[in-house]
Amino acid sequence: MSIKKSKRTQLNNELQNTNAVQNDPSKRLQMIALSAYFRAEKRHFTPRDDQADWFASEQEVDRHLSSFSS
Repeated sequence: MSIKKSKRTQLNNELQNTNAVQNDPSKRLQMIALSAYFRAEKRHFTPRDDQADWFASEQEVDRHLSSFSS
């Protein structure tokens, strides 16, 4: 399995296991990091907007997590 495929699988698994993520802040950070990685990958890792990738990923993950806690 390629690294890219395993990272995508890992992120999808974490998204599906929302309860574990909500109880472990390190898992939330891991999900944000993976999401930011995929955003950077989409722009071919050009050296710009790293913070924007992170902040957008934070919002995305938090939005996902809050949809399950409501």
